[in-house]
Amino acid sequence: MNKLIIKASPSSTSFTHKIAESYAKWVKEVWDKAEVIDLYDKTLVQSFLSFEDKKILNDDINRKKMQEKITWADELVFIFPIWWWGLPGILKNFFDTNLEAWFAFQYQKDGMQKLLDGKTAKVFCTCDAPGFLYKYSFLTGINLRKYMKSMIFWFCGIKLTHFQIFDKMRVRDEKSRRILLRNVNEEASN
Repeated sequence: MNKLIIKASPSSTSFTHKIAESYAKWVKEVWDKAEVIDLYDKTLVQSFLSFEDKKILNDDINRKKMQEKITWADELVFIFPIWWWGLPGILKNFFDTNLEAWFAFQYQKDGMQKLLDGKTAKVFCTCDAPGFLYKYSFLTGINLRKYMKSMIFWFCGIKLTHFQIFDKMRVRDEKSRRILLRNVNEEASN
């Protein structure tokens, strides 16, 4: 099984980075292949999506590279901090730029074809606030898991198999963080 780990955090010392490292290490020991993409890597920078004609997107030199990696992967693992109740802009741009029509989905006369059918996704997020604020839309009107599952992954045929929020990160001690990483490793072995 090929696993593509997509990290969207600007800090190489953040807990988000540690999650990605731990997940990749565990996967490489247990499963076949894993690759980590750091969306902040200067060699992988993608400009924000722009176009005048929806059928002709901006010329992005990394789009084909990213799409090849997505095609290669059986499982996509997204690891990011929650900012302003949602995805970091760089991750949203990753979806906008790479999950384009004719690659991730295709409209047809009799409906829509999901071109990434059969792939799975796991999501690990970090935040400083209590995690329940992001899980229950009746409190805030926002449900990040539901949004990603229904509005991004489902549209392309990707099945969300795991979604986890690591909350209160600013106040967690090292012991607590090690326990969270053990949870990540358990999920990586599934």
